[in-house]
Amino acid sequence: MILEVIGPPFLLVAVGYLLGRLGGIPARPFAAVSFWILSPALIFETLRTAQLPAREAGLVALFVLVHYTLMFLLSLPLGRALFPRDADARRATGLLLTFGNCGNLGLPLLLFAYGPRAVDVGVIFLATNTVLLATLGVGIATWRGRWEPRALLRGVFGVPWPYAVALAVLVRTFPAWPPLLARASGLLVQAAIPVFLLLLGLELAAARISPLAKPAALLALARLGLASLLSWLLAPFFAQDPILRRALVLEGSVPSAVNAYILAAQYRRRPELAATALLLSTLLSLGTLSLTLFLLARFG
Repeated sequence: MILEVIGPPFLLVAVGYLLGRLGGIPARPFAAVSFWILSPALIFETLRTAQLPAREAGLVALFVLVHYTLMFLLSLPLGRALFPRDADARRATGLLLTFGNCGNLGLPLLLFAYGPRAVDVGVIFLATNTVLLATLGVGIATWRGRWEPRALLRGVFGVPWPYAVALAVLVRTFPAWPPLLARASGLLVQAAIPVFLLLLGLELAAARISPLAKPAALLALARLGLASLLSWLLAPFFAQDPILRRALVLEGSVPSAVNAYILAAQYRRRPELAATALLLSTLLSLGTLSLTLFLLARFG
């Protein structure tokens, strides 16, 4: 059961990794298509058609807000302990610990483990994640002893995800999405998850185990351990339904996000540290996510 759930996503990640390492295929075109087209299409279409009640959707969003806030607060003392004289590495620590790979990896796992209803939960999780990434994430990356409002605003309005959420809310309020557009957006959604997994593999192929392997390994273990523990502790307060509760725990237990590395690279916050931690957390998550699925089957 666990192999059937976790095997297909990681097989596609492995295919992407081999394409990057042996075929020399760059990740950038896939990243651009995913960033500008597939991820907003997935958020829009799933929010447009989601059957998740508004109350449950609100609880999922609140769970993400609490989980990410606590992870960010935990990242502050850890960053100071590991990198007392390196402010850039502390910012990278905040990004890597706070944001999880709830889209590229989390959504396929939810689909294979618990079905379409869990994917609805995952998309609300992803939508909230993207709003926080464009606000809190950009704030962490741009912090240099003082807030830079212009950079923060550029980050918020320069990404497509908030617009996808707004359009989905508009279409649900005033149902007027033509069948032609519905079929087109549906096709994009079918392509999204396989491309996300291939992209993750391509991104990992570009990462290198640097001299920072030891602190990066500590960050990877901290992300996987602390995030999963928080998810188990918080989920019962936000969900009584078993599928909803398991989806929250699983999404909260995923490794560091590719977008955390992208922000670290964009703002020059020790991208080599971020890339190494991303690679290690993803590799280690094969074991930790298998354990999470096993425990959810027994106790979730």
